[in-house]
Amino acid sequence: MGVSTPVHQSLTKKILTLALYAIVPLALLVYLISPPSIAGLSYASSSPPHGTTSKTREPADPAPCVHSLTLFFLLWFTGENQKGVTTAAGAAARKQQRSKQASPAPARRCDYSEGEWVPTTTGPRYNGTSCGATIKDAQNCVVNGRPDTGYLHWRWRPRGCALPPFAPAEFLELVRGRHVAFVGDSLARNQCESLVCLLGSEFPAELVQDSGEERKFRRWAFRSHNATVSVYWSPFLVNGTEKSSSSSPGAGGLDHNRIYLDQPDERWAAEVPGVDVVVLSFGQWFMLPAMYYDRGAVIGCHHCPEPNRTETGFFGVFRLAAKNALHEVVARCSAGREKLAVLTTFLPAHFVGEWDSPDACARTQPYAPGENEMSYMHREMWRTGAEEAVAAADEARARGSAVTVEALEVTRLADMRADGHPGPYFHAFPFAGDGGGKKRERVPNDCVHWCLPGPIDTWNEILLQIVKRWRKNASSSR
Repeated sequence: MGVSTPVHQSLTKKILTLALYAIVPLALLVYLISPPSIAGLSYASSSPPHGTTSKTREPADPAPCVHSLTLFFLLWFTGENQKGVTTAAGAAARKQQRSKQASPAPARRCDYSEGEWVPTTTGPRYNGTSCGATIKDAQNCVVNGRPDTGYLHWRWRPRGCALPPFAPAEFLELVRGRHVAFVGDSLARNQCESLVCLLGSEFPAELVQDSGEERKFRRWAFRSHNATVSVYWSPFLVNGTEKSSSSSPGAGGLDHNRIYLDQPDERWAAEVPGVDVVVLSFGQWFMLPAMYYDRGAVIGCHHCPEPNRTETGFFGVFRLAAKNALHEVVARCSAGREKLAVLTTFLPAHFVGEWDSPDACARTQPYAPGENEMSYMHREMWRTGAEEAVAAADEARARGSAVTVEALEVTRLADMRADGHPGPYFHAFPFAGDGGGKKRERVPNDCVHWCLPGPIDTWNEILLQIVKRWRKNASSSR
């Protein structure tokens, strides 16, 4: 036998290649005209619909040899032509994998919304005496004679991560030269006063503005860091007319709220450009009778105070108020220095039985996980706030805004702390009686607000972590 030369090998390879290029189209044509049956996957072999019988038989394949040859050439041809692509894709994948291994994975973000309250021997950073000038009298529980102090010795332990104690120096350094504002109802004020007391435990807080109207508009300066903390009263976040505080039927005044969902509350919205961190907190006022308006027309009501109106509830209106308020923040801070908007999720009340019963909120320790099921209403309000914060964050990114939007999700934490309210001790020594007379048996209770110091200080521990993350991200994006 002769030995094939390189010339013969080259010629043979060319002839085979040309032959394959001629055969493959013919094979493909045959394949398309008469496709093969695949055993076990033909529709005729499938079970018929219920109540019918199928007698259809699969026709025999007229050209099994042709199909086999066709598939062989198709697979061979495709494989030969894909070698270069496969090799390149494999190299790219290996390069991407090496890149992933070389760069560290981003740190897992801590979810502070779930966990448990655990006992601690560490007491609060301040008390009702050291911060008495800042704390509203109705929330100064120890000074008002609350006899138990166990509610002061619990810490929140998030599931799967740690929550550091509040650090006044760190917070003030993060907001040096900046303005922090709390906007909302009396629970926003409650949280603001907690923050001022926490910061004031190490650095002097100077009250520089006070409207004198139920502490609704106040401002403190921390001159050590050129930082400012303010509170703005806005129970609906949007424009509205509040019901009269008088409960007497003949006293006059409005007996329900009027909420104008399409109108911003300019008392705080006009100040947004000068605010660096805005914390929104609201919700409880939506439980009251109200008429809801949009562009001058009535769109619904709750506990409808006007005749011939259909009850719509407040869930949808609460969502619109959160959406519109966050939109105002994003729209009015579209450029310039980085800003942070935080929505504190709904804070539940804990009334049990009658409002003037001594046991209306007399619990002395937190609920354990699973001990008290959260109500549907509280869960929905929590979900709504969190969802609107996410939607506002998306809007800010779409606009190219310098605003970061976060949710301060504390509904679960608050729901477990029925022991943290003033209860009857929103008045000083409520059971003492008048002039040494008979001890009172029925007294009003506050099961909405929080004692200071108390559980609400934890909201600001989480707020510190949000501010810290915001400043870190802002620095890395420059």
